[in-house]
Amino acid sequence: MANQIQEWINEDDKLYNLIIEIQSSDKNPNAQAEIAFNKLCELYDIPKTPEDTTIIGLNSENIYNPRSLFEEHALLKFLAPENEDPRGIVLSAAHNILHNNLVDYYEVAKKEYNNEIPDVCQIGVNGNEYNSKVIFFQKETQNWEDLGCLTIASVNKQSIIS
Repeated sequence: MANQIQEWINEDDKLYNLIIEIQSSDKNPNAQAEIAFNKLCELYDIPKTPEDTTIIGLNSENIYNPRSLFEEHALLKFLAPENEDPRGIVLSAAHNILHNNLVDYYEVAKKEYNNEIPDVCQIGVNGNEYNSKVIFFQKETQNWEDLGCLTIASVNKQSIIS
């Protein structure tokens, strides 16, 4: 199977030029990833934060299931190997949103709990734009609002059939 991200880059001149522009900078990969995060949102009308999903989701023909890049990026970053290129994670998150191929919260819970998911598992995402992080409430002493979570999802292992 061909790499869908590479196909997207090869078929979309705007994306290709953006990648060349960002990679040509003298910034480190993390800084380049943050630039890509912001520019991809602008270029494709992708909701940057959860607050943007309502506005952009209603006004964009490109977004099928409004999830912000903030949230999708955090989930992919959590699932990715530790040494994964941050620029690739951002690009993959944007691709997922544009192609309605979103990360399943169940996969995030499986990784965190080594397939031993609690009966009800609550997962939040906190941070600011590019700097987002996945939080598991069962492992915290504060509530989601005090933790600064902008999104929250519940995974119920009883409703998942293997």
